Amino acid sequence: MMLPAVLRPAICAGLLLTSSLPVWAAANDVAAESTSALAGWTVGYAPYTYHFSDAKKEHDFEPDNEKHKYVWLVTAEKQLNERNVAGLALFSNSFGQFSQYAYYGWVFRPLDSTQQLYFKLTGGVIHGYKYPYNKKIPLNNKHGWGVTIIPAVGWNFNSHWGAQLNLLGNSGLMFQANYTFR
Repeated sequence: MMLPAVLRPAICAGLLLTSSLPVWAAANDVAAESTSALAGWTVGYAPYTYHFSDAKKEHDFEPDNEKHKYVWLVTAEKQLNERNVAGLALFSNSFGQFSQYAYYGWVFRPLDSTQQLYFKLTGGVIHGYKYPYNKKIPLNNKHGWGVTIIPAVGWNFNSHWGAQLNLLGNSGLMFQANYTFR
């Protein structure tokens, strides 16, 4: 059964959160100090991605007149300690292919006076950019498996809500909203 496009991000977010809780429970330094089992978890949703250019044909085997498709992303991320995070993102890439990104990352707060501002650098395994779009991202094979690094900058509005801007190489910017459980 094919799900309506509007429901896919919400269903993926729920599945992602419930399926990844046991995996990261052992590394839950933050939850040990809290009564909530979800403490230290951040869920995110990216409803909009700005592409720097159109989806131009770069190789003969790519379809003609391809346009970027709507991109959505849902993510669940666990804060392992003050600087380290691990997570999983499920998304629809720019060519309409369902994709996944499992990552480990580092969070930096460069200004002691402005703890709301942070920079994040994540790296991990990405899957989903399959032929004929496998060469649209570097270090990727024709079956859609690759590795990538994604830098981001974010701002926490309060202890729960924040916004993040992800830089997707020379392709675009992804705007993301986050909710952190405390």
